[in-house]
Amino acid sequence: MGRENKILGIVGEVIAADFLKQKGYKILENNYTTPFGEVDIIAKDGDFTVFVEVKTRATDSLGPPSLSITWAKEKNIIKNALCYLKKYGLVYSYWRIDVVSVKLGEGNGVEQIELIRNAIEGTL
Repeated sequence: MGRENKILGIVGEVIAADFLKQKGYKILENNYTTPFGEVDIIAKDGDFTVFVEVKTRATDSLGPPSLSITWAKEKNIIKNALCYLKKYGLVYSYWRIDVVSVKLGEGNGVEQIELIRNAIEGTL
């Protein structure tokens, strides 16, 4: 990932965390790392532990940010979630994977933000 893309991703994650807080989510972890990769945000939404993948773009040329989640990325997100759930004894609790899609405009201002609840099915 290039430096500009990394900065764009960090900006998107900060915006997404604030957005989720406004929706009543309680942020538990940011950038949680497992052997399979990283979870951008882990939060609580009521009884659910929510694993949030944040996708950020500054242009429409490749379509909406959420379209960049491939089948392989979905599988890694699920593996990351299961690692976290196992570590904290939450395997039999309520959980889901959400996606926050952030489209930035001029000066990194938010042009559009979308929360997609239960965006990825939790099966391998």
